[in-house]
Amino acid sequence: MKILQVNCVYKSGSTGKIVDCIGKELRAAGHDVIACYGNGKAGIDEYSKKICTSLEHSFNAAWGRIIGIPFGGIYLSNLRLYRIIKHFQPDIIHIHCINGYTFNVYSLLKYCARHHLKTVVTLHAEIFHTAGCAHAYECEKWKDGCHDCDVYKKNGISWFLDRSKASWKKMYNAFNAFDNKDLIITAVSPWLADRAKQSGIMKRYDIVYVPNGLDTSVFHHYDATGLIKKGHYQKVVLFVTRWFSLEENDLKGGRYLPLIARSLPNYLFVVVASRMSADLEPMPDNVKLWGRAKSQEELAKLYSEADMTLLLSQGETFSMVTAESLCCGTPVIGFKAGGPESIAISSASKFVEYGNVNLLIHTIIDEIDVMSKNIFSAEAQGLYDSTVMVKEYLKVYERFI
Repeated sequence: MKILQVNCVYKSGSTGKIVDCIGKELRAAGHDVIACYGNGKAGIDEYSKKICTSLEHSFNAAWGRIIGIPFGGIYLSNLRLYRIIKHFQPDIIHIHCINGYTFNVYSLLKYCARHHLKTVVTLHAEIFHTAGCAHAYECEKWKDGCHDCDVYKKNGISWFLDRSKASWKKMYNAFNAFDNKDLIITAVSPWLADRAKQSGIMKRYDIVYVPNGLDTSVFHHYDATGLIKKGHYQKVVLFVTRWFSLEENDLKGGRYLPLIARSLPNYLFVVVASRMSADLEPMPDNVKLWGRAKSQEELAKLYSEADMTLLLSQGETFSMVTAESLCCGTPVIGFKAGGPESIAISSASKFVEYGNVNLLIHTIIDEIDVMSKNIFSAEAQGLYDSTVMVKEYLKVYERFI
């Protein structure tokens, strides 16, 4: 089988790593797989093609914000992609996240529909069924057609105009240009699949749940390696995020961590973050800012040494942190965020209403000893291993054959 994957990035970011993983697994099984991407350096490997220049990306980003249509832009990267499609002649086109100002999304979908190309679209975020927002949170306008959007300008989607209604209509027309037999939509969590089914854009389609996968040869339980110096603290709580900030509008919830740490002075809180805000007020003494993990293996060892992983996000469509932690045998406690509670193992996780810090603190105290005694690493690996993800995608592809 010949599969062409399309994504904003390749081998970087969560979706870029997933695209790379799918390609490796499928090629090992004898399939022919290439990836086309827009952002990042060119010539990453022989199985990928960069089809958008940095100048085009910058133009698309500015133009989208000027006209208020976020997924339009010039067609040059689309034309390059169409030439690759004609040359490669894929059996399946698998579209992931293409919202990063690198493709004209509407034109790409209509091209696939017009030429009856067998297409799989994976929902990693809410972009496709809201036609604008990566996560809609409490807003429900996207269900029947966005309009009068409160966040269109605030989130930088548009500098001047509220074109949310026009964007929604364009996305509706793009998805509904397909014959049902030519398009399958998948979602990375049951929660996300349920949300997509409520959208007028996708209500005519079934949404298939295919979980994200990870490398369980790395993410498994490690015996204590002494990475975390526990000292006199009773428990170790890990907080893993790409960006650690105390800002009120930080959706990863970093501002809650000092409050929780001050209430649990006998617990050590370790913050692992790729980037940290420069404006961090003095942290409580029981908060250790680890910084970026040097490798995926180091991250897995940190998970393994912690007694619990803390999740403070306002919204997540999947949560790799949850999957990674559970594979390493460490329970997860946090705020309800949508995706995490729909993919987590119930005996090894607990979620409370978002922002209820007092309830979260009591839940940590009540559950940390109970859940840490459960043995669930093998069960988690059976759910989240990358081979499971690829097998599920193969089942989806084979529905076209």
